[in-house]
Amino acid sequence: MALQQRLVAAGCEVTPVVDHHILRSIYFHDVNGIALEASWWTTDGRGLEFRPEDPEMFADPDPVPAVAELASDGLSFTPTTRLQ
Repeated sequence: MALQQRLVAAGCEVTPVVDHHILRSIYFHDVNGIALEASWWTTDGRGLEFRPEDPEMFADPDPVPAVAELASDGLSFTPTTRLQ
């Protein structure tokens, strides 16, 4: 995973990838000691490939804004970071 490699190259302690079956995660701490998780979907919870355009995946009638954006037309903005 590219983020994991970038964090290690920047001197961060990073866990191996943890497989939660429907998503995978890595865990690390920021420079202030705050624990962080980076995760990504691998399946949709039914064992099918994750597809954000699937209406059944986002069945919540009042989803949080990020989920609504992802379900409608994908993310309009993805922040970039520069690890130092």
